[in-house]
Amino acid sequence: MPLDISLVRRAQGEFNNRIAQPRGVQALPGRTGPLTVRNGQQWLVAALALSSAMAIGRMPPRGVRAPAGDPMPLPGARAQGGIDHQAVPMLGDAPTAPVVALEHIANGATLGCIASPRHCPQTLAASLLTFGALTASTLGGGALGYAFGRFSAPAAGSEASRESSASLPQSLYALLPDEQRMQLLQIVRDCGTDAAACTAPAIRSLLQELPEATRRQIMVTLGVARHAETHTHGGWPAGADAAALAPMLSWVDWAADLLGSVVSPAQACFQLDLEQIAQATLDAQQPGMTGAQREVAANIARFDTLRALLRRDGHTLHQLPFSGSTRDSFGFDQTYNGCNLMLEFSGAGTPRRTLMVLAHGDMTGAREGSSGASDNGTGLATLLALARKLGAATLPDGVRVQLLVSDLEEHGMLGAKAFVEQCLAQASCPDVALNLDMTGRGDGMTLSGSDRHHLYMDGDSRALQPPPAPVTAAEAQLRGLLEAAAGEVGLTVHDSAGWVMQSDHIPFQRDGVPALGMNLADAADITLERNMQQARTRLWLANAEVDWSRFEHYLNGTLGPDETQAMETRMDAMEHAMHTYKALPLSRAMANIHNRHDQLDQVDPRRAMAALAVIENALDAWLHAPAP
Repeated sequence: MPLDISLVRRAQGEFNNRIAQPRGVQALPGRTGPLTVRNGQQWLVAALALSSAMAIGRMPPRGVRAPAGDPMPLPGARAQGGIDHQAVPMLGDAPTAPVVALEHIANGATLGCIASPRHCPQTLAASLLTFGALTASTLGGGALGYAFGRFSAPAAGSEASRESSASLPQSLYALLPDEQRMQLLQIVRDCGTDAAACTAPAIRSLLQELPEATRRQIMVTLGVARHAETHTHGGWPAGADAAALAPMLSWVDWAADLLGSVVSPAQACFQLDLEQIAQATLDAQQPGMTGAQREVAANIARFDTLRALLRRDGHTLHQLPFSGSTRDSFGFDQTYNGCNLMLEFSGAGTPRRTLMVLAHGDMTGAREGSSGASDNGTGLATLLALARKLGAATLPDGVRVQLLVSDLEEHGMLGAKAFVEQCLAQASCPDVALNLDMTGRGDGMTLSGSDRHHLYMDGDSRALQPPPAPVTAAEAQLRGLLEAAAGEVGLTVHDSAGWVMQSDHIPFQRDGVPALGMNLADAADITLERNMQQARTRLWLANAEVDWSRFEHYLNGTLGPDETQAMETRMDAMEHAMHTYKALPLSRAMANIHNRHDQLDQVDPRRAMAALAVIENALDAWLHAPAP
């Protein structure tokens, strides 16, 4: 039977140590005088009896067990002697060890006193001695368990640490308001690798300034407090439903340690860069602008932010303007102007090998409020991280790495086409290129090589359906390094035969420059996108069968009967292909880009960091590998 002092307070009035009007419990028939509340000991017995009696029939079952996947309990909470109890789950509602023990002691004392009031003082004394011994054991064992758990825990950042405590730091991180979350990232970024000594004081200050409700949520998550609405088990004395060691522990220190390990300095830099790019994109979209004006303003702000971030890190930036004309989907010519951005990092001597890593900087969907966080803010944040790594490294002699931010990818990969045209004319193309697009989502990695660029049709290439390009030794080497690096970090490489990643590596491949496209994707999305690409191919081919130069004659009725029939047959086939293409479902990834859904919450930073680790490891291996 549970003990619930809160019920006693409601039944007996305001609780204090001075009882103005004694109250008592009637003695059983045939027994000695009544049990009166004349002193603290007898008052306690009366309270225990009344509490137990009033709680009968309303206590839920006690067999509460935390699911296996729940966050770990408070360190040291299991060190409670030999009592059979359930430790406090971090986010659960089971009773604590002291509550269970107190109930056993209270119920035993109550029954003993009711059964034999004459021996009640002895019963009470024995109960108090038992409780004292339990308290000493609990606090001593709990303190040792807490200390052992804190100081023998795996080092922050180690694999064991990530496996054993990943859920708790992430739970605390999720509780922080957006402003404090950004402050935490800035603290970790500014402290760099000297995390423990640097981050702890700043994070403690951050925690102490949190709203009271958030502080309470963090304490509940740590297990040192319970939700106010979950007092179903009672407590004695007041507050006994908190964890055993709550008075002894500084939850602020513990929370600061956990939050200091939730992200690495590299991840903090990545997230802050991505947030700045996405926010600048949104801030440029002012009310009153037309859709076209929002697109232009968003992309100007986006590139301005990229330039500022690159210069902030001390990089020398090369700007590569370009212009030209292209045909739209209706066959009309359109002029354009753009500007690619490039960084170079070289070892000593004349470059003999060059690797390019690129990502498109432009976005579309500002008409609907897109921030371009996923497409392709993730690729841009990855380039910024690579630039920091390369800027701090000494490259081998004769080796060069170029980082390219391409423009106008969303308008037909025009920036990539312009760069390839320029580098071919100057005989300065890289030996192999790696294009990054959308690296913050998905359950695995994809690689799109030169042997499949023909699966995508854009209507703007010299041939409608160009042949596959041969896979060179340089491209095969880079693919092997990426696949090996993915295996090292546990990232699956999807089998994506018959599918092509639609992005800026395609112009490189079509003009004979070895290149790979890389992104993260869900396996289910690849199947849907493959179906759509194949339907799109059939639409382009059906459209090419129509002689649109004769369409005006068809409308005027000046074609002969046979030519009219042929025109109608081909237009019917094209219309059928169009309906089939439009009826296909979008993949989840495609449904969440180029529109208002593309926001920061669509990006999984852990996935993005896994992709970055693959690229960094492959890049390091490429720098020190012999030329194929």
